[in-house]
Amino acid sequence: MIETKAQSQQAKDFKDRFEFKLTMKNKDDGSENIICQRYFKINYYNPLCMRSYDLVDTIRECAQMIDNDLKSKTLVYLEIFSSKYFDTVEEMEKFFSNPYNRSRMRIGEGIVVKENTEHGYFWDGTQPKELDYKFNDGDLGTELTDSDSVEYKFAFYDYGPDFQSNNKAKELCSTVWTGVYPKYIRNSIDLSNKRGRMDGEDLTRLSFEQYLLYKLVEGRQDLVYTIIKNICQTCS
Repeated sequence: MIETKAQSQQAKDFKDRFEFKLTMKNKDDGSENIICQRYFKINYYNPLCMRSYDLVDTIRECAQMIDNDLKSKTLVYLEIFSSKYFDTVEEMEKFFSNPYNRSRMRIGEGIVVKENTEHGYFWDGTQPKELDYKFNDGDLGTELTDSDSVEYKFAFYDYGPDFQSNNKAKELCSTVWTGVYPKYIRNSIDLSNKRGRMDGEDLTRLSFEQYLLYKLVEGRQDLVYTIIKNICQTCS
């Protein structure tokens, strides 16, 4: 890992000696793409914690927390688009010409036409309305396949004395798991859960992409803060 001058100076000064990092393995070349990383300090750091099972359990719990968050967002995402898939625009229009089908729709629910998954639709209360937002190809697919199976790694690093001698952070503990999430969820991971957080009293004013992000983070905690707090409690 290549460190910037600012990061090296931080580590040297021991102001932000520790780091957690979430990465995703690139299937093409095996490299790791960084999803989230944070540098932080641990007050009253106890080196003996590195030999304890408590640290292993804490890192595993943090990874499980991330996995559960992404699984929960996947369920919300699939629910928004569930049973709203059509092969053509004509098929969609025929379906919604039935008053019974229209009555079962909720404002903001997504609709996908498979002949063009880049341009989705949403229910505006009376009819399907084409989205201004353009999805990437495949973002709206709900059929999870082997290609959606991705290896993730959550690791905890120390930029202490070893970093000073060889300019390389020491990996203290890590865990790896395989996650199966839709492409849209994989491409929009936000552990802080701040993106999309807004007032939900008037959802009709939101665009569909805003509504989708709002639903994905609704009621969720800031995992970045929670992860750092849990590591600090275990290591002090």
